[in-house]
Amino acid sequence: MKDDQKLRNLYQVWMRIMNKLNESEKLPRNYGIEELITPSDIHVLQAVGDNPENNVRTIADILGVTPGAASQQLSKLSKRGLVTKVRGIKNEKEVYLMLTPKGDIAYRAHEKVHEMVYLRIIERIGPLSPDEMNTLKNILHAIESVYDERLDEVRKSLSMTRQENSFQNIMENES
Repeated sequence: MKDDQKLRNLYQVWMRIMNKLNESEKLPRNYGIEELITPSDIHVLQAVGDNPENNVRTIADILGVTPGAASQQLSKLSKRGLVTKVRGIKNEKEVYLMLTPKGDIAYRAHEKVHEMVYLRIIERIGPLSPDEMNTLKNILHAIESVYDERLDEVRKSLSMTRQENSFQNIMENES
């Protein structure tokens, strides 16, 4: 089998995994508090909990989303009593994010789930050599960079389409 076909087969496995992750993202879960939390929300809590003295931009960078998207999610989590915004001590203009006690309970329960998932993966693949880990890391970074490029292309295309539609609406209204 040619390397090109092997890469295509590997990509098909990756797409199957992505489809399963997308399906999983729709299913809320119990993280030890009275309400269910979606995976996307718990990952925001994870980013806040893992990164003290963070702000919206930091969280957006960690999650790979726009600051606007991160801000919307953080506001929603704040209203649910899972995250709180705190003014900076050195710079009062800076707003930091912290987990509330309720958010911390969910964060810690999620950490246990991650540990269980890591252990299952390690159990299935066994130990990896440093070279194997480096190869895997390079593959994942390559996939991420391709998807970053693709997201930029799609966003630009959508922006151009919206501009064209706006221009057409203006022209139709002037006629």
